[in-house]
Amino acid sequence: MYTLIDLLETARAHYGPAPFLGLRREQETAWWSYQETADFSCRVANWLVASGIRPGDRVALWAPSQPRWVGAFFGILRAGAVVVPLDVNSTAGFVREVLERVGAKALLAGGAQAAKLPGLDVEVIPLDALGCILAPFPAVPPDHDVGPDDLAELVFTSGTTGHPKGVMLTHRNIIANLLASSQVMRCYPHYCVLSLLPLSHMFEQMGGLYMPMLGGSAVVYLSSLNPREVFLALRQERITCMLAVPQVLQLFMRRIEQEVQRRGQQRVWRLLNLVAPLLPQWARRLAFSSVHRSLGGRFQFFISGGAFLDPSLHRGWERLGIRVIQGYGATEAAPVITTNSLERRKLSSVGTPIDCLELRIAADGEVQVRGENVFQGYWQDPQRTQESFADGWYLTGDLGSLDKDGYVYLHGRKKDMIVLANGLNVYPEDVENALKASATVKDCVVVPLTGDAGPEVHAVLLMEDPAAAKEAVRAANRMLASHQHIRGHTVWSEPDFPRTHTLKVKRSEVQAHLVEMSHV
Repeated sequence: MYTLIDLLETARAHYGPAPFLGLRREQETAWWSYQETADFSCRVANWLVASGIRPGDRVALWAPSQPRWVGAFFGILRAGAVVVPLDVNSTAGFVREVLERVGAKALLAGGAQAAKLPGLDVEVIPLDALGCILAPFPAVPPDHDVGPDDLAELVFTSGTTGHPKGVMLTHRNIIANLLASSQVMRCYPHYCVLSLLPLSHMFEQMGGLYMPMLGGSAVVYLSSLNPREVFLALRQERITCMLAVPQVLQLFMRRIEQEVQRRGQQRVWRLLNLVAPLLPQWARRLAFSSVHRSLGGRFQFFISGGAFLDPSLHRGWERLGIRVIQGYGATEAAPVITTNSLERRKLSSVGTPIDCLELRIAADGEVQVRGENVFQGYWQDPQRTQESFADGWYLTGDLGSLDKDGYVYLHGRKKDMIVLANGLNVYPEDVENALKASATVKDCVVVPLTGDAGPEVHAVLLMEDPAAAKEAVRAANRMLASHQHIRGHTVWSEPDFPRTHTLKVKRSEVQAHLVEMSHV
């Protein structure tokens, strides 16, 4: 297997008539088989070739996750073109800039997305109209080859400010990552995966599409991400697993705890949570059988990535008999760098490096990697590409450490590290972890704020009860080394922090707001 086309053809050969992609609308799910998905991609490819798309041309894809997104994605690749996947929540201005940057020849878009781009020079084809457009075209592969070193995707980060960076990933990069990741985490035909994150993100592509394809699993997409619809899908589709950012894990846990309170079962809940660590996995599932019924009865594990996972939240899910597999990656690594497994996992660690790459910790603590999965560079940006490598090693910008067993622990972003006036370093995530131990702290961000003696550790708190903020800070300081102590704090006045589309807090915006308030 050398290309993503090989992946699709292998899946078609092994699992042809089996359900592959399902789209839920109003509690009904329409399914595509592996065979139907492959046929659709062939029709898309032949239509694109007939429309003048040539190998190497860029074709953008801007739509919600759904079976047609997947079929169009593989169709673009079959035509020898390069997919430019765009986050469904991107602004029209960002999309226009990317389309111009890459010289896109066409844009396949969802209806709501297409409506945001009137007067666009690039041809816009609504994804919903493809059924009629493709009718005359045969479901046979186009007559040309796609090679492992051909460019497969140009992935832009929707939250990028200034000059967006387009990560160039070849078929070889992605397939190397897939084959190495599948040695640690496997999917099986009886798995049913719920897809909540956008397919424009490499995390969801790898864990929520390519890995299920390799194992013959089914994938369910939702037309609405309303929490009620999500829980209905979990039950009615009998979901086995899903990818989630830590914020989603927190929201799910809160909903379960709210249901416990609604039923007046807090005492039993506390008792079961005390006993659960002493029980084997099967007994935990039995003890919390009502939770498992609410999740459909077959739910086994989450794969968590994209942000720091609070160890207490991780332990909470494990007590329920639901495993949380934490990993770490970067778009530039296509994307998996390290991962735990179902059989072996360490709390607070993001796992061990996958086999297709090497990982080292630099003298300043930065995580650096090299291997077949590491990207080719940034689109038409040789200077940024050069700045991102040192002696062939990709500089992730993340700070980390290794234990004696080779497990990686992350300490935050290099650019977010707080350097005090005395030269000591403070990792914001260490301080945030201490703050989150307080039940009154819904979320927090720790940033440097300049005082009379230089940079100081400042906490911005999202509180259940704002009056409890001082005590939460005092409690956190008792857990921290003296140089990590929080010297000042602010209670965030809005219902939530500004976040990216993967629910990470936008630290720069929080800090900018603090600076602005200090000048008022």
